Amino acid sequence: MVGVLLGNFVFGGVSDYIGRRSTFIFALIGLAVVANLSAFTHSLFFFCFLRVCIGFFVGGVGMVAYVTITECVGSSQKVFAGSMFQGVFSIGIMGFALMANFLRDWRYLVVASSFPFCFFIFIYWIVPESSRWLASQGRISEAEDILLYIAHKNGNEVKKSAIELVVPSKTISSTKSYGYTDLLKTPVLRKEMLIQAFSWFTCSLVYYGLTLSAGDIASNAYISVALSGLVEIPGIFFCVWCMDSLGRRKCMCLSMITGGFSCFLVIAFSQSGEFGKSVSVVFALIGKMGLSAAFSVVYIYSCELIPTVVRNSGIGFCSICARIAGILAPMATSLGFFNMYALFGFTSVISGVLNLKLPETFGMTSPESIDDVENRTTNKQPTSTTMVDSETVHDMEERISMLQNTDTSVT
Repeated sequence: MVGVLLGNFVFGGVSDYIGRRSTFIFALIGLAVVANLSAFTHSLFFFCFLRVCIGFFVGGVGMVAYVTITECVGSSQKVFAGSMFQGVFSIGIMGFALMANFLRDWRYLVVASSFPFCFFIFIYWIVPESSRWLASQGRISEAEDILLYIAHKNGNEVKKSAIELVVPSKTISSTKSYGYTDLLKTPVLRKEMLIQAFSWFTCSLVYYGLTLSAGDIASNAYISVALSGLVEIPGIFFCVWCMDSLGRRKCMCLSMITGGFSCFLVIAFSQSGEFGKSVSVVFALIGKMGLSAAFSVVYIYSCELIPTVVRNSGIGFCSICARIAGILAPMATSLGFFNMYALFGFTSVISGVLNLKLPETFGMTSPESIDDVENRTTNKQPTSTTMVDSETVHDMEERISMLQNTDTSVT
């Protein structure tokens, strides 16, 4: 977790500066090298060092991959794509448990789970740069080329004039670089970032805490790990429906409060004999399902709330808060059964309520600049020029959605 925290901090700002694809490939190469190398070390110190390095590169790969996914699909597919990203993670937990059941030698297990990273490097020649990031940097022509590439890959014969992005004459390109400090400079963005940071912290704290405390749900450790991944899938499918039906804000609130009250019910039933203990385990799993659902929502919600110019920095900042909570989660068990679940319950409920203070993003154009965030709650006109305004972004999203529809031929 320490390594992941450092990776989120470093790669968040780097990908906003040099681009998503280059940052992703660099982190992926580093991950492939250190992960495979860890299987051959005979020094405990060096092994621990490599594990920190693995976490460092995992933090970069996971965060940049998620941001790229949500930026490279149309608005209508964003929820599905983001939720499936989380679903694959859950499948990976179950698959790793199955692999570990047959490969009891840890060195073979490390190689079997690490070697496939070497093949993923070819993604560089398959997946293009994020068109949204290019547009946010004022590189409109390159963004149009990416959209043309998407159209051709989908089998559509499209002329470049059909996907020309409209850039108002008032829009002026900027070469300003953005970083973590820009997340807290303006009042509206600062408020939203602090609420999101607390939400990520709570999701991680309760999610990993419930995972550790539910380790005795089966006598077989491998089955326990597999069940901890399996229980997340219903929550993820619930998110796919809920986010487009109730909206991001209400879905986030509902997931967090469900997880919080499940923790309170764990405390209540744990004092009711053997049957009560069995019921408390069920509510612990329901709580984890609620928090896994909240994790799926918070990624998408944050990507839609944070402007493109600082999106990776913002996600990196939030992820740092989540990793700090992941480090603290094992320590929460020392608080005792009652205090631990009470902490999980209160933080989840408080976080769910705080999310009602955030704006709804469903059906709205994602902000491109910090000015877009500051002006959306006051309905003010921007007082300064931005790299790409909302009209351009809305036009680009329509083009992406059109070009991803393989059933439509555009001439």
